[in-house]
Amino acid sequence: MKKDPTEIAVSIKDLTVAFDKKPVLWDIDLDIPKGALTAIVGPNGAGKSTLLKAALTIIKPTAGRVDIFGQPIKRQLSQIAYIPQRNSVDWDFPTNVLDVVLMGTYGDLGWIKRPGKKEKNRALNVLEKVGMETFYDRQISQLSGGQQQRIFLARALVQNAAIYIMDEPFVGVDAVTEKAIVTLLKELRDQQKTVIVVHHDLQTIDEYFDWVFLLNVRQIAFGKVKNTLNEENLRLTYGGRHSFITAHP
Repeated sequence: MKKDPTEIAVSIKDLTVAFDKKPVLWDIDLDIPKGALTAIVGPNGAGKSTLLKAALTIIKPTAGRVDIFGQPIKRQLSQIAYIPQRNSVDWDFPTNVLDVVLMGTYGDLGWIKRPGKKEKNRALNVLEKVGMETFYDRQISQLSGGQQQRIFLARALVQNAAIYIMDEPFVGVDAVTEKAIVTLLKELRDQQKTVIVVHHDLQTIDEYFDWVFLLNVRQIAFGKVKNTLNEENLRLTYGGRHSFITAHP
């Protein structure tokens, strides 16, 4: 039976990316269903961040295409909220927490119209959801790593997107923030949002995610965590260089 394209949130076909004629991603085919909470996993240099950026058209792929709910991604960018790696942002830029979160409303407003009371209330409500409402007027340079990540998450949540794509959201955060982020990711999934996360901790995949995509330049495996995250697939992904306690006998 042919898949309903509207039930496939992200469809990646034949995606290849090469830098200086050297492939960093090779012939990726991936259909992520609507409402999936998915981890992208692989060693350093596997192409995880490149996959996100190529799928989002931030970098130009050598070949391939990406559809969102059955439509070319360029028509559907408003459906996506993207959280890049925290170290890719200039945290010394002179702006405060509320203004950063309000940037998530620009997709609805456009670049000419300024956020009003409605948007500010929405941003404050989201800040409360991530436990940062009392920091609304704080300069972002004064925040800890965990607080910065919560602000990133708030900016994404205020977009009310259908798809959330996050690059290493747990790096450099404290245990309390990590738990709060996981809770929010699961809430998004329960609302039938699609969540795609580059993740590095093999020990928490079973607890945090429902689906997993194993990648090392080429795709290794994709499926439900309980069926896919096994020793054989991990050896193919990491070349035997991993420490993993099998969660499923």
